[in-house]
Amino acid sequence: MTCAGNIWSKFKWDILCLIILLVTSPLFFYNLGQSSLVNWDEAWYGDIARNILKRGDLWNLFWNGKAYIDHPPMGFWLTALTFQIFGISEFWARFPQATAGLAAIIALYLLGKELFNRVVGFSSALALISSFWFLYRARSGNLDISLTLFFILSIFLAIKASKDKKFLLLFSISLAFLFLSKTLVPLTIIPALLIIFWGTLKFKWKELILPVIFFLVLVGSWLISQVINNPGFFQTYIRIGFPEAQIKSSYIENLKLFKEYLHSGVGKWFWPGIFSAALSLILRQKSFLILSVFVLTFSLPFAFSHKGQIWHLIPLHPFLILSFFGFLYTISFKFVRNTKITAILVISVCVYFSFIQIRQAWYQFIDIPAYISDEAILAKEAGKYSEDLYIDGADFTPTAVFYSGKNVSKVWRDGLGELFDNEKKFVLITYLWRLDNAGIPKEKYRIIKTDRDKILIIKI
Repeated sequence: MTCAGNIWSKFKWDILCLIILLVTSPLFFYNLGQSSLVNWDEAWYGDIARNILKRGDLWNLFWNGKAYIDHPPMGFWLTALTFQIFGISEFWARFPQATAGLAAIIALYLLGKELFNRVVGFSSALALISSFWFLYRARSGNLDISLTLFFILSIFLAIKASKDKKFLLLFSISLAFLFLSKTLVPLTIIPALLIIFWGTLKFKWKELILPVIFFLVLVGSWLISQVINNPGFFQTYIRIGFPEAQIKSSYIENLKLFKEYLHSGVGKWFWPGIFSAALSLILRQKSFLILSVFVLTFSLPFAFSHKGQIWHLIPLHPFLILSFFGFLYTISFKFVRNTKITAILVISVCVYFSFIQIRQAWYQFIDIPAYISDEAILAKEAGKYSEDLYIDGADFTPTAVFYSGKNVSKVWRDGLGELFDNEKKFVLITYLWRLDNAGIPKEKYRIIKTDRDKILIIKI
């Protein structure tokens, strides 16, 4: 038998599962770049990535002329790399997260197969695609999906490393990328990792040296650069990662909000996932314990803060879904005692509910008309002028910065009169009625372009 024949014989079911999952790629990439970047985060993050290329600094991020320290650089590196290779556009700003989404479903398949079997892995991966907010954010230029990918990869590679030492280096790199993806939240993986490595292979110190060095160099380089260049870094790290957390907090109200966000985000997989994460513990299997502990430790901080957002919970989606399909397969097999019938049952449940949710997502935010915002159109026009750019009214600074390629100043409250009293020329995105209300004579400005209710003017 040829080498290709051996590979097919050994991995044919894995290959077929992966092909089926890859067929879903249009859900991630179709119409991806047809609309302008959304204010705030999409345009904000896109410009931060562009500044990495402009400044050539991988560790210290900048936006609108100031240091940006809200999040680590991993997600911005991915976008900057894409910009460097393919150019700067809406499609390429979103491409890294869409690719991370596709990679995440493949990683979840591998994790499900490692913890349970191919059927559970395939069903979980397909169901994750149908998770509303996972798919929605995979089609945006944010940071949540690459974060989710590195959570899945780190758990998977930790399990592999606990059985085979040759995976230790890959695990350390994935874990470093996780810690470089977002503020504070990666720490929630630690209890699950302790369970994975507890009572497994005994590692010698020399086997840990290279993985530890890789982790410390990657994460440590970023931390040191932030501490040196940004004195308030640690305060910001805690504030962003654990917003307005209080011991004396309304736990019930916080948990209600948590439940509402998680239910809306993951859809029909919410109650099955929650019940499975809890009930699976009675089976006393390490596979379920790993998943349940991660769900608990990731969820716990939200009891102390009312500032959580629906997208903050996306990393929970794959682990809840995997808990459900692992539990469904295990319980079904105990009754049926037939692997084929159990597989048909589990896959049927997956396909039925996934189809319902994917169909809904397709019409809600995939196959929809293009939308180009007036802020994007006017900011792009403003970029053709050498004068400083100001914006007035609503705060769409990130959009103005990204599309103009300029640093942008916001006119606050009643600042139009003071701005026009200055002799310096400038361009301004505002509203005609705002100029009239401020008593700005028409002789002092010229309208360059209008779009919907906004105008771009230049001071004469």
